[in-house]
Amino acid sequence: MSTPPTDTPIDPMTVPWRPSVDDVAALLRARTKDASGNEIGTFTDQTRPTDAEVEMLITNGCAKIASLVGWDVPADAQAEALHLAAIVAACEVELSYWPEQVRADRSPYAQLWALFQDDRDAFMQYVSALSPAGSVGTRIGTLDVASGTVVWAYQYGYGGLGKTLSDLVNV
Repeated sequence: MSTPPTDTPIDPMTVPWRPSVDDVAALLRARTKDASGNEIGTFTDQTRPTDAEVEMLITNGCAKIASLVGWDVPADAQAEALHLAAIVAACEVELSYWPEQVRADRSPYAQLWALFQDDRDAFMQYVSALSPAGSVGTRIGTLDVASGTVVWAYQYGYGGLGKTLSDLVNV
């Protein structure tokens, strides 16, 4: 795994492991209803949330995964990166559109988040095993960091001097 080049910003819309709205819908099938209450099976411009709104949350999910292991996920780990990013996006759909159901435990949020947490460490270990030494699970001084993205961010001034890491990725 390599750190992002300084002259080419990462475009989370084009990473090969980016989930589709269909991937998120597969986790939230009951939320894919149109105005008449018909289950569509995916998010469209007729559902709440719309496909465009879910795309924004997918970007957040990708950024969360990149904060764990970096943007350059090895090919053998991309299916799991996609799945984990879809879970994060599904959780954000629940929090954004049905927060009252999340609070009342009438939402799949808790189960989805537990699934993410259960899979996260194994995913990070797998990516670390597939990646070149030092690119995942490195240090900045005395600070242990999981991702080469974090190392890159601090090397180029993010996280200090008025810039925040969220200026680089939405984490």
